[in-house]
Formats: sequence, C-alpha cells, structure tokens
Amino acid sequence: MPSESFLERPLVTRFAPLTLLVACALVIALERPRLGAKFAEAKVTSDVFVIPPPEQTRTASLGYYSAVADLIYAHVLVASGLHYQEKRRFEFVDKYLDTINYLDPKFRDPYRFADTLLTLQAQPVPFSNYRKARVILERGLKALPYDTELWSTAGQFLAYLAAPKLPEPEAQAWRLDGARMLARACELTSNNQNIPYHCINAATLLNEAGEHAATQRFLERVIQSNDDPQLQALATAALRRYVSVPASDDLKRRMARFNRTWQHDLPFITLAAVSVIGPPTDSARCTGAAQATMPACATSWNDWNTRVARVEADSQP
Repeated sequence: MPSESFLERPLVTRFAPLTLLVACALVIALERPRLGAKFAEAKVTSDVFVIPPPEQTRTASLGYYSAVADLIYAHVLVASGLHYQEKRRFEFVDKYLDTINYLDPKFRDPYRFADTLLTLQAQPVPFSNYRKARVILERGLKALPYDTELWSTAGQFLAYLAAPKLPEPEAQAWRLDGARMLARACELTSNNQNIPYHCINAATLLNEAGEHAATQRFLERVIQSNDDPQLQALATAALRRYVSVPASDDLKRRMARFNRTWQHDLPFITLAAVSVIGPPTDSARCTGAAQATMPACATSWNDWNTRVARVEADSQP
C-alpha cells in the first residue's frame, strides 16, 4: 500500500508533536522559578575531607610526591576562594596543608600562605587556627632555614596578627617570638627591600619586652652587617634611643676603625666579602707572645672586635 502523506493524516495526528512541545515549554516556564528558588535555598553547610592520611597519600602518589602536592595545593586555593564567595569557613584547610607539607617539605608557598588560608576567612575562625598556622610556619622555618621572606612572614604573623587575639602574658610571649623571627630575617640576605626596615620594628618589640641586651646585640649586628647608609642611620638612631648614647658611640668608633681597616686592605670588595675573608694579618710582625694580643694580629673579625674593645677599655682613664 502507498504510504499516507502528511496532509492526508488526521488533524490531531499532525499537530500532536507540536502541541506536546508547547505544553512542555509551558510547564518548564511555570516550574522553573519555583525550583530555582528551592535550589537557591539548598546550601552546603559542611565540608567533607576525602583525602587519606598523609602517609597513605604519599604511598598512593607512587613516587610523584611533588606533583600530588601541587595538585592538592591548587585544589586548596580554588576551594578557599569558593568558600569565601559562599561565605563559609574552610574547615579542613589545616589537614590539606599537613598533607602537602608531608608530601613535599620543600614546597615554599604553602608555608608562606598558611596564615592567610587558616585565619583570613569569610567566617570567624577559632584561635586553634592561629596556633595551627604557627605550627605550619615553624615547620617551614625548619625545612627552609635560610628563607628570609618566610622568617619575615612568620615574625609579622606572630607579632602583629596573632598576638592581639591572645590574653596577656601569652600575647607578650608571641610578640617576643615574632620579634626574634623578624630579627633573624634581618640577618639573612634578601632582594626584598622592605626586609631591612622590619629590623627597626623588631628592635622596638624586643625593647618593649624588656630584652635590652638582645636589642643592643641585634642592632649592632644590623649596623655591622649592612652597608646601606640609610639603614645604618636608622639602626644607629634606634640604638641611641633604646640602649644608650655611650654604647652607640662605642659602636660608631669601632665601625669607623673597621671601615679604615677594610678600605686600607681591600677597598674594592664588598662588605659581605671582607666579612668572610677576615682582617689583614702580618705574620712576621705578629710573631711572639707580646704582639699576639694586638688588634692587627687578629685572625677573625670577632677576635679583632674583642681586641679593639679591650684596647679601648685599657686606654680609658
């Protein structure tokens, strides 16, 4: 039999698909606002931590420790932003960071941003997050002991961000520990031009904590180990303000004597280089016990400084 054409079909049959399509569109248009409102009301109220313990994660990584650490850290950054957008607290960020540190102890960024990820969230966080941030920062200082910016980050966090959250005298202890970390950052070489100026803040914190002897030793090291005239002037002014004018004058005289010795011997090298090489010594002139105590016969700058101080003390009336 010949097939029936479209026009020969009954009217109901011809327009049934179109009618069904229009009906579906109307139902969707009517139900979508109500379903959308219900979907908006449904919010995530808690997180789920699905990564196994660090030891098992390390085994499951099949030797790709750094790659897995990078992957987890990327997830942490994205999840932190989403939690902030949703105004929720990131609950398990400490566990993620512990796993990352275990997989790759030399991975620097998780240490540097641990305090931000743990404490600066959309919802108020318990103080346990501050303590955990300190634990992770100190873990990073052990893994990267010569990282200037990490020492500076840890010091600023303890002294300025975490300490105000604590009651006294624990807050004072955290400020003092932060000042010591800032002082350590000042002793390390860095391209960060702001690091040296944290030294004055560290001296202020040490002085306020009653650590006057430590303040003096620290400022003297800053003056002796830095050849920036502006920073030397700031450190000298702080030394005169926090310690005493005579101590500052004594250091100024020793520094002037050191500069004369340096410029007379090796004027073309840097302060760091001459600190490593040491003072000039004339072996023939320094022969004999009577000459061995002279500053010119010292074999290290520490020895030279001690002998100069002894000579100055003996020359005073």
